[in-house]
Amino acid sequence: MSRFWVFLLGFLFTFQLSIAQKKPIFDQWFYPNAGLPKKAATILFQDSLRPFQNHQHIPFESPLINQPISAQYRIPSAKLPETFTLEIWLLNHVNEPIGFEIKAGEKWHIGVWKNHLYLKTAEDGYSPIPLDPWREYWSHLVLAVDQGKMILFENGKKVGDFSFLSSEEELLINGYFNQEPYMRLDDYVKHLAIYPDLLDEEQAKKSFEKHQNLILSGNRFPDRFHFLAEPYLFQIDSTTMQIIMETDRQSTVELTFGTELPLRNKLQLSPKKDNLFTTQLDNLESGKAYFYQIKANSNENEQLDSGVLTFKTSPPSKMPIVFGVVSDTEARPHINEQIGLKLWDERPDFVLHMGDVTDGGKEKDKWQWTQEYFPGVSALTSRIPMVPVPGNGEGDLFWYNYYHPQANPGGFYKMESGPATFFILNSNQSGELQPGGKQYEWMKTQLATNKSKWKFVAMHHAPYSADEDDYGNTWKGKSTFGDRKLQPLILLLEEAGVDVYFFGHLHTYMRSFPLKGDQLDEKNGIHYVQLGGMGGNLEDFAPNHVWFSEKTFRGFHYGMVSLTPNRFELRVYNTEGAMIDRLEIKK
Repeated sequence: MSRFWVFLLGFLFTFQLSIAQKKPIFDQWFYPNAGLPKKAATILFQDSLRPFQNHQHIPFESPLINQPISAQYRIPSAKLPETFTLEIWLLNHVNEPIGFEIKAGEKWHIGVWKNHLYLKTAEDGYSPIPLDPWREYWSHLVLAVDQGKMILFENGKKVGDFSFLSSEEELLINGYFNQEPYMRLDDYVKHLAIYPDLLDEEQAKKSFEKHQNLILSGNRFPDRFHFLAEPYLFQIDSTTMQIIMETDRQSTVELTFGTELPLRNKLQLSPKKDNLFTTQLDNLESGKAYFYQIKANSNENEQLDSGVLTFKTSPPSKMPIVFGVVSDTEARPHINEQIGLKLWDERPDFVLHMGDVTDGGKEKDKWQWTQEYFPGVSALTSRIPMVPVPGNGEGDLFWYNYYHPQANPGGFYKMESGPATFFILNSNQSGELQPGGKQYEWMKTQLATNKSKWKFVAMHHAPYSADEDDYGNTWKGKSTFGDRKLQPLILLLEEAGVDVYFFGHLHTYMRSFPLKGDQLDEKNGIHYVQLGGMGGNLEDFAPNHVWFSEKTFRGFHYGMVSLTPNRFELRVYNTEGAMIDRLEIKK
């Protein structure tokens, strides 16, 4: 048989398969962030189940999940046919129990709770099936229903055949997320599709492979031109601003900017690496408000538009500044979003982030940046610059350096703003923080010549910690209460008159008394402030008070700093905006 006939037969076979599968009744992907409120809203953030929420719950009996409903959703589709397939792509990257139940009319019902799938079948009520997530967090479920029978496929493999009661009704979904504050169904269900025909095992396998490829590539959508990283900001100094973004494919990008609308300054951008675009606006005015807009066109003539966004350059050195302080965004975009809204209310000049931007976003896990971090924070960081510190979550620096071109390749650098200098250190390289090490000697040189009124150090790991078990299990024995290898660096910082040392790593809040020489020193001591509460799994404290700890709090939180040449004030808030701590230092 000639190659032509082989090709033609293959084409016809593929074509027959393509027309055999009908257009989905419903097919959406979810990377939600409602964006900022009122006039700060933009068209960037739309991928959500929230428009389908029932704010008046329809009664929904559930003998399975003994929890209050956190939200209810009605999927807007035609009535389900007697034969259909339901496809669900789940991301469970949190540590508290979460779940949902799906119902169509009165006759069929499935649920997911505590990493088990429950099917309401004709004969045996509920059949619990433990999920076996791919790469620890991801589950791909395909439920093919036909005339009272259902075939279940998990991650491309057949699990079994079940008797199943179906109903030609719309889907109603209850979400159960009360043990994970601010989490919604679309933070768990990342793709939901309903097909009016049956998928077989081979089709389920191929669909799972497509979902896997999205995780491996970091893309959010299979066939849609989109931002992998929405435009975000970094300030170099008071007259310079960097704008960075990434698209999922080759594109041309236009940036327009100016101090008023309509925008008159126009730049055509070229990618610096792959599809990452970085531009640096120089010779701006200090302390000045600017507008900017990004428009991207793919090679297929698809378009992305950021809408008009804003930023403000850093004020001159003698002017006051206000900045946010956070750490450990990790695996909870829903907490990132909530705290981002609170930070936005304060309109900080920038936000200082002490690392674990991701839970483990190293080279093989780009998705933790593009599918968790950027969706969670971009509404804020498209308008407010983020100053990042490398944490152990991104300790190989592969994507950290890729997405932060302002940083030294080693993950350490300095930034000046208002009356302060901020020294950003990479504590993953602990050897470099010892005398003779690269970062130690860099800090020594920088501190010897720095004339700023205020000096702050930001790094990820903890020199002092009241944590229960990171430095020894305090429920069974002793602890070092912090990383003692950092003491030589601490001595250097003490001698140079550093004022505050910000860090994260432990997912709680702790503030120390002022310390010098491992002792209380109310006149010359450094204040150690741990703000690890923007999304990592919450941790806890030792059972007894640790002598250097002045304030502790277990819960998600963020900090705001007001700084003048003569006064430092830190205020720390929980996610609802209630103040939990305050520190004032005067010079």
